[in-house]
Amino acid sequence: MLFWSPFIDLLRAILFSLAHVCGGSLGGGIVVLSLIVRLALLPLTYRLALRAQEYQAALQRLKPRVDALQRRHASEPLRLAQETRALYAENGIGMAPKGTLLGAAVQMPIGMGLYQTIGSVAKRAARFLWVHDLGRPDALVASVAAGLAGAAVAAGPSTTGSRLPAAIAAGVTFLVAWRLSAGVGLYWVASNVVSVVQSLLVRRAAAAPAAKQEA
Repeated sequence: MLFWSPFIDLLRAILFSLAHVCGGSLGGGIVVLSLIVRLALLPLTYRLALRAQEYQAALQRLKPRVDALQRRHASEPLRLAQETRALYAENGIGMAPKGTLLGAAVQMPIGMGLYQTIGSVAKRAARFLWVHDLGRPDALVASVAAGLAGAAVAAGPSTTGSRLPAAIAAGVTFLVAWRLSAGVGLYWVASNVVSVVQSLLVRRAAAAPAAKQEA
C-alpha cells in the first residue's frame, strides 16, 4: 500500500523516540506508545461501547416479543426472520450498533500497524523487567494481559452477575498472547489497562439513569 510503509516508519520512529525517553528501554517505549495510542482512541471506543450497551439494552427490552415470534413461527424460519427484522426496524434497531463499521475502519489499521511495528522491533530489544527476550512469548506477560482482558469484560454493565464472559475473554487472550512475542503482549497489557477504565466508565454511565429514577 502506498501509505502503509511511511505509516510503519512513523510508528517505528515514535517508538524509538519514546524508548530513548525511557532510558533506552524498548520495552518501556512499547508500553508508553501503547498507552498513548489507546488513550487517543478512548473517546471513540468509549462512544462505541456506550452504543453497544444501548443496543444490548434495546434487544433485551424486545426479547419477550422476539420469544413470542419464535414460538408462533417455530416451523417457518423464513417468516420468523422476516417478522424479527420488521420488529427491529419498527423499533429503530439495526443489525449492529451504530458506528461499528466506522470504528473498525479507524481501529483496525492502527492496531495492525502497531502489531507489525512492535513485532519487528521486539526482536532487537534488551531485557525489560523480568522478560529476558521481548521477541519471544512470556507466560507471565500473557497472564497479566489475560487477567486485564477478563477484568475489562467483568467491569462492563452487560456482564454483571456473570463470570463466564470474563473467563472466556481471559482464556482466549492468554492462549493468543502466549503464542505471540512478549513485546506484543506488553502492548495488550497497556491497552487492556485502558479497557478496564473504559468499562468502568461505561458501567457508571449505564447506572446513572437508574440512579436518577430511584432519586
